[in-house]
Amino acid sequence: MRLAKLTLLGFKSFADKTEFTFDRAITGVVGPNGCGKSNVVDAIKWVLGERSSKALRGTEMLDVIFAGSAGRKPMGMASVVLTFENPVEAGVAVSAVTAAEEAEAGANGGGEEVAPETAAAVPEPIADSRLPDAEPSEDVGINMAVRGKRGLPIDTDTVEVERRLYRDGTSEYLINSRKARLKDIRDLFLDTGIGADAYSIIEQGKVDAMLLASPMERRVVFEEAAGVAKYRQRRLEAERKLDRTETNLTLAREQLESTERRLRIVKGQAAKAKQFKALDGELRAVKMTLACEQFDELHQRLMGLTSRLAELDGERHAAAAQLTAIETAKQEAELTRHEAADELRRVESQLQNARHEEQAAQQRSRSAQQSAESVKRAMENDAAQLEQLTQRVEQLAVAQRDAAEQIAGLSEALQSAERGLEQAGA
Repeated sequence: MRLAKLTLLGFKSFADKTEFTFDRAITGVVGPNGCGKSNVVDAIKWVLGERSSKALRGTEMLDVIFAGSAGRKPMGMASVVLTFENPVEAGVAVSAVTAAEEAEAGANGGGEEVAPETAAAVPEPIADSRLPDAEPSEDVGINMAVRGKRGLPIDTDTVEVERRLYRDGTSEYLINSRKARLKDIRDLFLDTGIGADAYSIIEQGKVDAMLLASPMERRVVFEEAAGVAKYRQRRLEAERKLDRTETNLTLAREQLESTERRLRIVKGQAAKAKQFKALDGELRAVKMTLACEQFDELHQRLMGLTSRLAELDGERHAAAAQLTAIETAKQEAELTRHEAADELRRVESQLQNARHEEQAAQQRSRSAQQSAESVKRAMENDAAQLEQLTQRVEQLAVAQRDAAEQIAGLSEALQSAERGLEQAGA
């Protein structure tokens, strides 16, 4: 098993699709400062499951997506693909895995081969439900029965591991183009020396860090190289499962105690229910006897009331007939009263009309008297004015006679003057 190809697209400074083909035993990537050596190492660590943005020299995970430049727009996705050659180990023949072997492998905790006498001691893998890699994934073809026959526990000659991160924050892992979990990636490279923190990737400054590391930090590297890291991980998973089992056991004990308390209460209630049932039977019998006695008494009273009811019914019919006669007389009286009321309203109307005519006649008489008085006063005024006018006419006649006499005198004087003027002119 070896790394055959590294493909980057949109990861940090690799905006274009870039492929690194390792056709020989490449042990290091060298180059000048700023050429992207650290980005190549970050890409390998990232696709292997690195979840710390600080370890990738960033402030947040979205910093691994190409952020754009003066001549290029930002990318919407970062993708890194590791391609491994996974040939059959020399001297080992790979046979088809039957469904029974896969089922047996799945029952042995993730599909790894386990001896029958130790199968019960191997705990099942426990995924932390708080992590996104705990979600169920598709069947990516991991089969622990193939480990030892091939470098990676997948029965294919080539294995591609890909990680994608989108600008909206969603991330996904793929193994051979099938969706997988981060746990699947870690299980795939378990006990191979490959991982985000494994000794197979030595970056700048890590040699000094390993030389200056504490014994416990070095122990992690030695355990990974010795192949015991998987057992440590299984132990941690078993401890988490035991803790969860202990929690469930405590909860079950509490529920059992609560159930026992409820059982004691229910037993007491059951005894009370039995006593209640017996007393309720006696009460029913007493009520039945009392009901029979009450029925007899009520039946006798009912017979007496029935005869009384027949008498009252006869009286009711007689009263109803009498009431019918009274109602008929009442209706006739009402009709008579309505006719009298109509006649009264007619007479009152005529009286009212006569009163209105009398008032109108009185008003016309008063108006006529007032008119006569006004005409009389007008005649008196006219007579006075006529007398004045007669006197004025007489005065005017006298004045006219005087004026005629004056005119005649003036005419004679004029004629005398004209004759005198003619004589004078002659």
